[in-house]
Amino acid sequence: MSFLKLQNIQKSYSQERKAFACPSLEISKGGKVGIAGETGSGKSTLLKIIAGLEKPDEGEVFMDNESVYPKLDRLIPGHPEIAYLSQSFELPKFIKVIEFLHSSSIEEERFDQITRLCRVKGLLDKDTFALSGGERQRVALAKVILKEPVVLLLDEPYSNLDPHHERIIKEVIRDISKETDATILMVSHDPSDLLPWADKVLILKDGEIAQIGAPKEVYYKPVNEYTAGLFGDFQKLDGSKWSSLKQDLIVRPEQLTLNNHGKTGEVQAVYFHGNHELIEVKTDNETIQALASPGTYQKGDKVGVSIKLSDYPK
Repeated sequence: MSFLKLQNIQKSYSQERKAFACPSLEISKGGKVGIAGETGSGKSTLLKIIAGLEKPDEGEVFMDNESVYPKLDRLIPGHPEIAYLSQSFELPKFIKVIEFLHSSSIEEERFDQITRLCRVKGLLDKDTFALSGGERQRVALAKVILKEPVVLLLDEPYSNLDPHHERIIKEVIRDISKETDATILMVSHDPSDLLPWADKVLILKDGEIAQIGAPKEVYYKPVNEYTAGLFGDFQKLDGSKWSSLKQDLIVRPEQLTLNNHGKTGEVQAVYFHGNHELIEVKTDNETIQALASPGTYQKGDKVGVSIKLSDYPK
């Protein structure tokens, strides 16, 4: 059953620039939706429309079958039950973290739970101006979680973080997803970050939905090359040359198997990637790339190439 629903949404910034258009989008309560797309595809606009920070030219957003717009606070923009964390958030300066986070309306038990969940317990006595970028991100996230939002919108929470703090914030968001009932929509600058977290991935292009589906579906069955390219390496192969399939195949390197049967080819190059190697093989009509364990093949080897066709609809 849908909990969050967008209906006939249209948003433009000018006659030439369409920001976002969505005939219909439904999200289940407690859902985790990852939003991917190239720069300017409408990702942030979508979040702001849901948050009530931008009103569409046409259409409405419904939460639990009620329009969110009558509840928008005109003095403080947004909906009281929808939290939006921008990638360009600012914390007040010259204030202790505990002063920023705490208020008399928050029970101590909940305050302790959320500060531990967001990994900011050890930061409470610090000044906000002394925090690192990753620490500021976690403090800002703790602030919005303490308000107990029904819907949480995260706009590129991993951007501009070093690997250490990126790993921590990923753990925090994972735990928030498990331990709260919030419906969460998240944009990431690296779409591959969404695959292990989301239960649904929404892909935008030029302000419209290009594809929506489970992570494995959008990864292994992309509707086009644009969608495929967002999530890493792929190859477009002529299906008639590999099987009885009439359509072209979009395949990932791990969907190609190197063995002693299948289409014959010769290894042209081997690229080391740590726990695996990317093997470039030239067949009679095309060059393909497949994965193998390190040390399995070398340049000049004759190999057979097969595609795992079970990943494709007949």
